[in-house]
Amino acid sequence: NYFDAQPPFQLGEAILSGSFSEGLFLYSSEPPDMDFMCVLKNITFSQEHQEDGNLQLREDTPFVYAFVTNNETQHLWACFFDEEDKQAGKHRLSSKKLKEKLRENYQKAGRIFRSYCNEKIDGVSEGAAVTIRKLKPYVSFFHSFSEIAKEILRQPINERCKINKKLFKQMRVDLLYKIIPSSDIVLSIYCEGWPSCALEWITRVRLWPDVSLVEKITHGGFHIIPKSSADGDFRLSFSGAETMLIKTLAPPQHKVMRAFKAVIKYSQNTWNPNEKEIISSYHLKTIAFWHFEKTSQESWTEDNLVHHLITLLEELAEALRIQSLPMYFMPKVNLFQDVDDPEVTMNLLEKISSLSHNYSAMSEAVNNKNTLKGIVFTQSERDNLANMFHNIREENLKKKEEGGDNLFTWYDFLVAICNPNICKSPFIRLLSQ
Repeated sequence: NYFDAQPPFQLGEAILSGSFSEGLFLYSSEPPDMDFMCVLKNITFSQEHQEDGNLQLREDTPFVYAFVTNNETQHLWACFFDEEDKQAGKHRLSSKKLKEKLRENYQKAGRIFRSYCNEKIDGVSEGAAVTIRKLKPYVSFFHSFSEIAKEILRQPINERCKINKKLFKQMRVDLLYKIIPSSDIVLSIYCEGWPSCALEWITRVRLWPDVSLVEKITHGGFHIIPKSSADGDFRLSFSGAETMLIKTLAPPQHKVMRAFKAVIKYSQNTWNPNEKEIISSYHLKTIAFWHFEKTSQESWTEDNLVHHLITLLEELAEALRIQSLPMYFMPKVNLFQDVDDPEVTMNLLEKISSLSHNYSAMSEAVNNKNTLKGIVFTQSERDNLANMFHNIREENLKKKEEGGDNLFTWYDFLVAICNPNICKSPFIRLLSQ
């Protein structure tokens, strides 16, 4: 609905990206990132376009300008060209106009999750994404869930189960808000081959990934996304390559990578705003990739996982100290080049260093098996639910003592399944066998 039925602004493919698709959200109390990379139809850049200069690539920046020289393609995309940069025979594609078109279509079509919750769209910025934010529900998921649970568990088992539809709808709305409070829609253009400015990644000596995976990734192409800077109107995106690398990680590597992200994200709750702005999920992913390159597969045993996590924290601290973090696919690009406040950097360095010395906490992070329950319910809410179930149990026991043995509720049935000896009813015990 956010793309046209007719050329040129048509959707070729939608790719789910971000921590949700990579499986890197499980150990974090933060909601997962859910990004949609929407690949435009009717336009691609070939290997020849790189060689001809239609994609102006440089080794020291991931930003590029994209020029269209084909007459048919020029005619098709004419309304998306930058009017201030006209050259004979070639026209520069405007990232801003592409994002404005997406925003315009969204406003016409309506919400992504249209039947579940209200949304708002951010204005067009220099960033790559058009961000869709869900509005916070006026009733909490915990309230809706607990009220529905009480209704169900107290209803007799031989009667039709009745659910408050209004509460149930509200519960769905808040659950969706908790799990996915916002989504980024990122437009992209597919490019064949591999960018000439990232050829070093193909040839450098390393322990990971192996040659066959490198070959598979480089043959899969790359994308450019509409993110502007002084160096270009688009940015190279290696999202597909990164996802492929993460999906081929050994389970211990994946486990440590998730724990690394969770430790930093949890620690960020105590950082001031200036410190939080310095480190992003992309920085953490980059640190992890570099670490995987120089460690042998034999070192990734259960006994060594805490050691690997501590090493990742130490390498992050060292990158901050020297203010240098080479981009994984283009090492001449320093991801920390804009970190220019020595005092804030030193404070952050000390906090990360102290984390790496807390062995017991790092061990707990590696072995943490929490999933989305930390997002859905807080600890206090889980405690309240436990108290609620206990109270319902006491109510049912009291009814039985008062001669209400014929009133079998769904709670009795669930208890009987878990432990038939607790339930006195022969009928319910028979059902549970």
